Amino acid sequence: MPYVHPFIGTLALLLAFFVYRDGFAQRKQRLRRIPAPQGSRARHARLGPWSMALMILSALTGLLTAVLVRNWKLLGSFHGWLGLGTVLIFVALWLLGRKLVERGGPSANTHGVLGLLSLFAGGLTGVLGISLLP
Repeated sequence: MPYVHPFIGTLALLLAFFVYRDGFAQRKQRLRRIPAPQGSRARHARLGPWSMALMILSALTGLLTAVLVRNWKLLGSFHGWLGLGTVLIFVALWLLGRKLVERGGPSANTHGVLGLLSLFAGGLTGVLGISLLP
């Protein structure tokens, strides 16, 4: 059971990387005033919520494993708190992305910065979690 959480977290980060890559390509095209590659926007909007959902699932399995399997205090480590922060960034990223899809607007840059921040936070959380594995 302790390995389910890091496995799901790794999948979430890999998927988030591909979502970010599509978004970054769209940003480059937008700044050059060139249309985004065909299907890239739809793929980005379709896979983004999945990476967020996987990140939430990873956090929940991590919390359950820590408390029920390993008998640790809830959020008793920096890894746990950073993971919670990472999930909150992913949720904010998703909410901002939904707003962009519905209304457009100037928040695309903020969305991109949050995307990059979510990858860094998730990666750091994962690296810190390695030392907690049995």
